[in-house]
Amino acid sequence: MSATKGHRAWGSIKKQRTRRASYQASFIGPDLRRHYAPVIFSSRLNAERWLIREKDIIETCMGNGQAWKPPSERALEKKAEVLHLSDYGKTVIDQRPLRPLTRIEYESKWSRLIEPKLGKLAVRDLTSVAVRAWFAGLGDQHPTRNGHAYAILNMICNTAVNDGLLERNPCQITGAMNPKARKRVKIATTTELHTIADKLGADENNARFKAFVLLAGWCGMRFGEVSELRRKDFDADCTVVTVSRAVTHRRSKDGRCRIDTTKTGDARTVTVPPHIREDIKSHLAQYVSADPEALLFVPARGGCHVNDRVFNDTFKNAAKDVGREDLSAHDLRRFAGSKNAQVATLTENMARLGHKTVGAAMRYQHSESGRDAIVAANLSANALAELTSAATDG
Repeated sequence: MSATKGHRAWGSIKKQRTRRASYQASFIGPDLRRHYAPVIFSSRLNAERWLIREKDIIETCMGNGQAWKPPSERALEKKAEVLHLSDYGKTVIDQRPLRPLTRIEYESKWSRLIEPKLGKLAVRDLTSVAVRAWFAGLGDQHPTRNGHAYAILNMICNTAVNDGLLERNPCQITGAMNPKARKRVKIATTTELHTIADKLGADENNARFKAFVLLAGWCGMRFGEVSELRRKDFDADCTVVTVSRAVTHRRSKDGRCRIDTTKTGDARTVTVPPHIREDIKSHLAQYVSADPEALLFVPARGGCHVNDRVFNDTFKNAAKDVGREDLSAHDLRRFAGSKNAQVATLTENMARLGHKTVGAAMRYQHSESGRDAIVAANLSANALAELTSAATDG
């Protein structure tokens, strides 16, 4: 070993082919693998000193029975000691490939719900106990929001495990990412939906929202999709509407609302039910300019789009007048999913709602009161028809 150029009695020092003098040090560890110094040294003497320290570490571990760790692993552990979650979590989110709307959602949950409580912790000190305490501190008023925040933290911790900063993911709360619904949803009836729409239509200040309710309820569009609809998205007879964009009112760094593709990234065409087409035509004629880019729904007090909180408050007031104070604007999409399920296949329902997974579609399907009796009656009718046919053939 000592007779070979670059080799010593223990370890190896190799001069690099660089303009300035530089040396790479390495050694064969107890695991019989070659390990390199984390830096290139400017002098042979510094490389020698590093090898001496590494040899001392190996001999110390052999003497006291401790497990030896390679220099690269020790470097990661040292980095983890001073790397706080506030810096690491933000870096992970920044580096993750996300659609613009999803990135805004991640950054919002991170800055409001995760970083203020856990950011000061070193990554290596993030334990299951700390995660449980943080999650409990979020309360139980917003289970869906909390589940989303937990999922983001879980993603960050999985990345930390892959980076060697954590031995295991401390996010171990069963069901935290899939909270149970707080209430049993009772969807609006067709009569209730149209009564709410008519009440809005009769109110001079909110008349334009009648078409909003009908489109969201019967075409199953998300709020951001409806509020970004423009004249150009409808054909001449309002038979078909193309849903290709959505807007969010979580402000971006440049101070503007974010307009992007739909949540799934795909455009879809939705046939407008015939019974509401005249209402849509009337809305276009009364409230929308001839410009193809004109928005269907312009905020009364200025701004780029209708605000979701303003619309939800307006909708809830109208719903309360018909005895359905339990309804919110989000339930319009549930209404669409449930009505579709009565007359369409699951695949057709998913296409209208813009869902890519069966699970997502099923969350928007609910049975109307008395529907099970109708289903049972239909089962009996089919069974009796089959039995009668069999008896006749016999």
